Amino acid sequence: MNLHLHFILVNSEFNQGIADDLNEGQESEDNIKYLWEDELKVSEPVKEFKIRNNAIYTLAGHFPDDKEFSFEIWDMTIVDCLTVNEKSMQFAVSKKSLKKTEKIVNEETDETHLYFYLKDSFPLENPMEGVYIIKQDFPKELKNKQ
Repeated sequence: MNLHLHFILVNSEFNQGIADDLNEGQESEDNIKYLWEDELKVSEPVKEFKIRNNAIYTLAGHFPDDKEFSFEIWDMTIVDCLTVNEKSMQFAVSKKSLKKTEKIVNEETDETHLYFYLKDSFPLENPMEGVYIIKQDFPKELKNKQ
């Protein structure tokens, strides 16, 4: 199956009543529903995926001086994917930032779309594609290195 992930930042100031009254229910230039959207397609067909809530995500990599780092981020929603070529991938979002989630499956095209609607009340860090961590939970050691 082809797996698409959509990360959408919801504008808390959007007013559906104004949209209904002035713009046939649609957003307008002065009344925007979503501030941004990132869409990712997993690079190869996915054999299976699992969503874990209240999970611990390990953010790992290398500092500019090539020294390794690894930090545990708590209270995350994680999508674990296994591709048909046995490649493991993870995507993660801070649970506190989630307004709602949605899954849409199209069996005819063998596609699944996962939507993560994010609250704009929590500033986010996006250290890599498909990973959104609220700033207060982002490792201070990494903030200093950026």
